[in-house]
Amino acid sequence: MSYASQVKEFSQLLDELSATSENEKFYECLERLGPLPRDIKDAKFEEYLDKFNQIFGSLLSKMQDYNETKYQMLELRMNTIIELSFPFIKQHQLDHILKRRSSSYFDSIEIGSGIDGKQLTQVTCANTCIPNQFACNNIGKNLCSNCRVIFYCSKDCQKMHWKFHKKFCKSEIASKDWKPDYIHELRIPEFIQPTIASIPIYAIPVEYLWSNMPAIDILKLSLNELKDNKSTYKNPINLLFAASGDLNDVIATVNGISLDFNQEINIFINDFAERVTIRNFVMLYLLAKLGKNAIDAVIHIWYSSALTNEQWHKTTDLLANILYDKFDPHTKKDYLFDFDKLKIYTHFKPQTWKCLFGMVLCPIDLQTAIDMRTKIMLDPTRKDYLHQHMQGLTPGERICYDYFRRNGILLPYGVSNVHHNTPNKFILDPIHGWTTTDCSDPLSGWDLLKVVQVENGTAKDDLYGKLFFYLRNQLELFVDRLQNLNINFDLYDEDALELGQKIKKKQFDRIYVSNICDEIYCGIKPVSTNLYPLLNNDNPNSTLIALFMNWLPSIPSSAAIESINNTIMKRLDINKSPSTLQDTLDRIVTLTTKADLEVNALYDHTHQFKIYMEKMNSNVIAKKIGLYRRKIHKIVPKRIYGSMKKDEQDKALSFEDERVRHLLYEVGFHTFKEHYVEWEIAT
Repeated sequence: MSYASQVKEFSQLLDELSATSENEKFYECLERLGPLPRDIKDAKFEEYLDKFNQIFGSLLSKMQDYNETKYQMLELRMNTIIELSFPFIKQHQLDHILKRRSSSYFDSIEIGSGIDGKQLTQVTCANTCIPNQFACNNIGKNLCSNCRVIFYCSKDCQKMHWKFHKKFCKSEIASKDWKPDYIHELRIPEFIQPTIASIPIYAIPVEYLWSNMPAIDILKLSLNELKDNKSTYKNPINLLFAASGDLNDVIATVNGISLDFNQEINIFINDFAERVTIRNFVMLYLLAKLGKNAIDAVIHIWYSSALTNEQWHKTTDLLANILYDKFDPHTKKDYLFDFDKLKIYTHFKPQTWKCLFGMVLCPIDLQTAIDMRTKIMLDPTRKDYLHQHMQGLTPGERICYDYFRRNGILLPYGVSNVHHNTPNKFILDPIHGWTTTDCSDPLSGWDLLKVVQVENGTAKDDLYGKLFFYLRNQLELFVDRLQNLNINFDLYDEDALELGQKIKKKQFDRIYVSNICDEIYCGIKPVSTNLYPLLNNDNPNSTLIALFMNWLPSIPSSAAIESINNTIMKRLDINKSPSTLQDTLDRIVTLTTKADLEVNALYDHTHQFKIYMEKMNSNVIAKKIGLYRRKIHKIVPKRIYGSMKKDEQDKALSFEDERVRHLLYEVGFHTFKEHYVEWEIAT
């Protein structure tokens, strides 16, 4: 029989295939394909797969009672095709076709936060009915007049959803008169010590998951540096984040670079915590591999307790390829992930890759994680502290704060999250569930004054919704730079003090050590001595940047602080006669904690910080190794939300705007004791 006749018979049989065909019919097609020449066989096998896919898709579309997501349906479709044709594929070496087809199936899957898998760029209608599997996906435009944080597309949707929304809208926590439990119960809250108010950190044996300081741009190219671009930066720019934590500072730094910058940029990111390091790698890899399509998934991997099924499967599919193709469990090896202009190098120990395996294979389910988290939140000290924080919020902010603390999914309030039904195992711990300290909050890692300016249909008090869209904007800028600039990332998992020996041949224009110079961690001398040799001697603007967060308790209270404390208490009208015992207790707790914050914010710590640095022998240490502490900073303010103007850098902070005061004191989780230091190479 001629090849033409064989092809004709195959085509006729293919036309006869339908949803009612027996498996034998499919096998008969494969048998007829076998004797054909290679090029014809390849083309006709593609037709066979198209027909099979069409039939299987038709069957799935007729099913009314399935709960599978689109991703699971495609996965089932692919598995069925593989099961049916696997022996034939192996015998005739057609793996390349199936591999390409499999990739194209799953590349079409959307991994955004919307119900339809699209990237979420605007607040959508809150009308969702889980029992009926209904969710309105229209843009939300009508604000609920009571809670003022939830949107609907129409009055009809608002009426339909009222029976679900009213338990939140009319809840006690949404009331203007809401008070913490310890006020109602007329007791001193657990977090107040006998002598002074303190903010405890709930002890959980895991790493800090998120940065608790607003992101900083550690490069911040000055006019002089840009002017000297040809000479100063004739070589690549090298940046080192020696104790990075999460990626907020990296993203802020990269986003500060102009898109037309034409020099190579090498960014070294190091953190000793395996879980933090791996999560940083996963987020960078997804953004490099998928571009802006990965943004929503990255936000949730970073900050949420749960992902959509599609986000989880897409991520683990990509990671599986890495682990099975490259991972050697017994040997430390460096790997390169090449994305044209962008390159990611990993220098991980085997146990760090094993940590990724552990995350992907973690057996914890979402409900178990929620139960664990709920149990932790019921601890009296933790609950009292959370209530104390909520007391300073507006009703709308309180609703959103409580909602995020309970479900842990970073989305605008009211936007459906029912499809976020897969535990985020990059955060979840198999023993403790979704673990964060009392002070861990996504808002702490970003400039609140910029976050609140975001719109995208969000309510004024929906700060977590605003943060979601702020992060989308920052990650879009970040991806633009990943795709257009010549950037190399080198990721390490070393102790910061040992890192210098690993990369001693490198020279960096900026080194940021976070707060490991604090004496409760490594201290000034070990950090500066080990990392100073890595500064670029050929760049007069090379800078070692350090953050001090835990220094003030070592300085005795001064009369000046007591004076300011008295001033603040007067401003808060402490002499106002309370009407009840509850009001008295309420006022004492509020004044104690609020005064502590405002003293730290409004007081000029310059003199005390100078004493502290002298006590630590910082000038002697710096002089000995050839460093000089700048009196006038060039890159970061000396204090968060401080001024970079030369004559204002040492001034006390001043927040005249009440909205700004409210955001920084009562929404933010900063102590205002934090100080940055810049060291340059002494001339």
